[in-house]
Amino acid sequence: MADIEWTLRWEADLSADDHTALAALFARYFPEDHATFTGPRSWMGARPEARVIAYDNGRPVAHLGFVRRMLRLESGGSQLVGDVGLVGVDPDYQGTGLGRRLLTEATLALTGQGLPFGYLTCAPELVAYYTAGGWRQSPGQVTRMIDTHMRPETFTGPAMVLPVTAPFSEWPTGQTIIRDGLEV
Repeated sequence: MADIEWTLRWEADLSADDHTALAALFARYFPEDHATFTGPRSWMGARPEARVIAYDNGRPVAHLGFVRRMLRLESGGSQLVGDVGLVGVDPDYQGTGLGRRLLTEATLALTGQGLPFGYLTCAPELVAYYTAGGWRQSPGQVTRMIDTHMRPETFTGPAMVLPVTAPFSEWPTGQTIIRDGLEV
């Protein structure tokens, strides 16, 4: 893995060719959604603001996108987060440690933005992966958001929180989080 180059790329700095290469990567690690990632469309819901990307000889092989977002709390107030999505590693590189490194690089990127927390929702089978990367499951968390078909959704699956510049004890555990937009 000596040839792997890590970079933080901002959305406005990506070319159409960059997006096309990322779309091809996503179609490989999200095969059930391959029709979403056509041509230069390299996002599913909310378009990431920034992306942590691993390149092997100029080809993207791992990716994590995020957008700085205020999440509303149903009880009142809000919480600033790095809302994370589109996390994955090319199937040919899975099992090599690249996924663990992706979470480390993402933590550095979120820290560099001064964000108190990272936030994501995921499938239950991914909780162990994120936990190994320093993320914590928020018990009792419910996330209201807009799904990729533009319909309101209440997600009751795992909500994961990464303490970045704030301790986990400051996270509003057990409250309903309102994403007020599409997930990344």
